[in-house]
Amino acid sequence: MESSLRIIRLRNQWFAAEAAAGWRTCLLTQTGFVRLCLNPLITQTQLSAEESLQLLEGLVAHPNHAYLEDQPALTSATFRSIVPSIRGYHQIPDATLLHLARHNGARLVTFDHAISSICPWRENLLVLRSLGGTPVAV
Repeated sequence: MESSLRIIRLRNQWFAAEAAAGWRTCLLTQTGFVRLCLNPLITQTQLSAEESLQLLEGLVAHPNHAYLEDQPALTSATFRSIVPSIRGYHQIPDATLLHLARHNGARLVTFDHAISSICPWRENLLVLRSLGGTPVAV
């Protein structure tokens, strides 16, 4: 598994290249961001909740950021097309993010290759991996 610092560097490279085209967050991704910021094993430092929220505020102040407010119910037909691929509770957040991306005509960008196994819509998923230090789509 790639180190946290390497993933952060790759994420930053991808973001620098793609952010001008626009990027989005939702309640679930913002929650995950703050949760990861509070984990010293991820950040290599101890951040407070206030510091984590300040980091998030700085990110969402980006001129090309949009917040996805339209969040469909899990009981919708779109989510049901993912259900046959779900094998356990740990896949529910991933399925929810895919569902949200599909509903909003967006793309989920991640380093988590396992998400591919539950995604029925390739146009709504971009899995990045490292190739010579540069993020590339899988």
